[in-house]
Amino acid sequence: MIIISIHIFPQELTEYKRLMLSLNVASSYVKDIAQFKILTTLNINESLTKLGNDSSNIVKSFRKINEESQFGYDELITSEKNFLGVNEHRNQTIDYSTTTDSIIFLDSDIHFNSKILAHHENANSVLSNKHDHYIITPNVVRLWDSTWDCIVHESFNNKSHNFYKSVNCDLIEKHKFGKVQLVPNNTFKWGGGWFNCINADLLKKIKIPNTFKGYGPDDTFIMECCKIMKANKYDVQQYILKNMVVCESPAPIKNNPRLRSDIPNFREESNKHFHTEINKFSKKL
Repeated sequence: MIIISIHIFPQELTEYKRLMLSLNVASSYVKDIAQFKILTTLNINESLTKLGNDSSNIVKSFRKINEESQFGYDELITSEKNFLGVNEHRNQTIDYSTTTDSIIFLDSDIHFNSKILAHHENANSVLSNKHDHYIITPNVVRLWDSTWDCIVHESFNNKSHNFYKSVNCDLIEKHKFGKVQLVPNNTFKWGGGWFNCINADLLKKIKIPNTFKGYGPDDTFIMECCKIMKANKYDVQQYILKNMVVCESPAPIKNNPRLRSDIPNFREESNKHFHTEINKFSKKL
């Protein structure tokens, strides 16, 4: 099974609806829709969000969006104080999965071509018979700095590192970049919720540390652990789904009125534990 794992806050409902409609379109291209399942969480933890009198409407909207899904799904609506963000949801997904599953962590603001799920389906079929552990990553547009260039599509190599801020996601979705191919990547690089597909057994071996509360740097941690595993002769390989390009909506939600102003800096707090957790993982191998 391929599990599509999505975590949202109330302020992301509009993007979530767009995302789920896009997944419905993508469902028509897959060979076996029963092999996909959406695991989705609406986080209404009041220490993070200001719901006001809209709580029941938010929940109703979330459920209605899910009811219209072409895929099977399990939904969670949580207000638990310890459920601080996407990292808790992703660990929950890892625990939910079996070792023969694969997991797609998907952010609500990601735009993608409607055939991407079909290509992930095919790639999983090929790689599950070839490697013990694998990561399948689509191409992206030019991002932040040159460390990302290994997964940037060649069409964007001449763009600036600020290109992602002004990209037209609708055009990216519809553009045909060429024949889709699986190409090995010489390193490990991906963004956490950017339509990557990772076999669950790898994620069960690594897990996201419980010290990484709420958000970040789960993707960087898993990448570093993959490097350590490969150095220790584990069969783990990343592949690029060349010519399938995804991008993130440029519009920020950080100043959304539903967000509380006193939220801790989860990434900063998690980073304090990063090297300790890497050392722990190294000693486990």
